[in-house]
Amino acid sequence: MLLSFHSYKGGTGKTTFVGNLGVMLSQKGKKVCIIDTDVNGPGLHSLFDIRYEMTLIDFLQGVCAAEDIVYKYGDTDLYIVPSKACEEDISAMFNTPGEARDKLLNLMKKLQEKLGIDDFLFDCSPGINKSSLLTMNLVDKAIIVSTIDVQDIRGTYVLSSMSSKLGTHAALLFNRIPVEKRNDITSIVSDFSDKLGTELLGLISYDDFVGKTWSRKIAMQDDPECDYCVELKTISEKILEEKYT
Repeated sequence: MLLSFHSYKGGTGKTTFVGNLGVMLSQKGKKVCIIDTDVNGPGLHSLFDIRYEMTLIDFLQGVCAAEDIVYKYGDTDLYIVPSKACEEDISAMFNTPGEARDKLLNLMKKLQEKLGIDDFLFDCSPGINKSSLLTMNLVDKAIIVSTIDVQDIRGTYVLSSMSSKLGTHAALLFNRIPVEKRNDITSIVSDFSDKLGTELLGLISYDDFVGKTWSRKIAMQDDPECDYCVELKTISEKILEEKYT
């Protein structure tokens, strides 16, 4: 299964969701690899407290091999490919977008052969950029993480439209929803997704425990029964029950 995670703006909780989803899938017996393609503002290494030497950027630039940039997370079957901050877009490192695509496909092939990876999750750059669209065009499903901020919703509409143009199935996930407004918001985002013709995976309410981790801890390990983790499990089951072609 290949999944990419997108957002129009930063601060939607996208990276935190991807990290916790990866941990949860590994707890279910899956071998999971999360690849940080947010080369302009990478954060996956901080979430998992990874002290890296080589990253995705080094591999893309031909400095090292695929096995040099993958880091096993503790005693789990979760593997992380971090990135480091880079001014260039991924596509700008190659002569053509096709070359960039082939390089990422080659990375996945090598990691699958070496580690037997079942699922690849891509944590993509916020906004609409070549790097994010390149990754969106590789996967089975693009999951767009949004808040209920008006500007964020407008950007989510554009991201969903781009996914449709690329022929990639998209799904919406609304995060950091105020608990006291959840019932009203549920009907609003449901209507929004219906008008877009885009699948709605669900909503995740704001959780104070997760908010206080400052993207430095994994709730799925520290407090797997918190409201955030319970809602994440429900959404993950919806993802897993679907078969992608």
